[in-house]
Amino acid sequence: MRVKVELHKDVVRYVRRSCNDDEVAAFYEQLERLRTDPIDDSEPTTDPRLSKYMLRFFRIGNNLAIFEYDPARNRIRVLECRRIPARRARRENAADPP
Repeated sequence: MRVKVELHKDVVRYVRRSCNDDEVAAFYEQLERLRTDPIDDSEPTTDPRLSKYMLRFFRIGNNLAIFEYDPARNRIRVLECRRIPARRARRENAADPP
């Protein structure tokens, strides 16, 4: 069964204003993959500022999208999108083969 997706209004604003066309396309493609299998297509994280419960995230270019998955309600709520800090992004890109 496909999971419903809800986007926080700040997420919609961030994706429209801060992401380039490729990142926007990647964001919505990843959401479609998550609707089928939220756990396998994301990574765990915690952010007490957003929730006291375990959260998940996925990468879109140099951005992170943080969401909560509620299997009881069959729902994903994307709570926040933000840039990966430049130093961390450089380190991850350096590990990628050319």
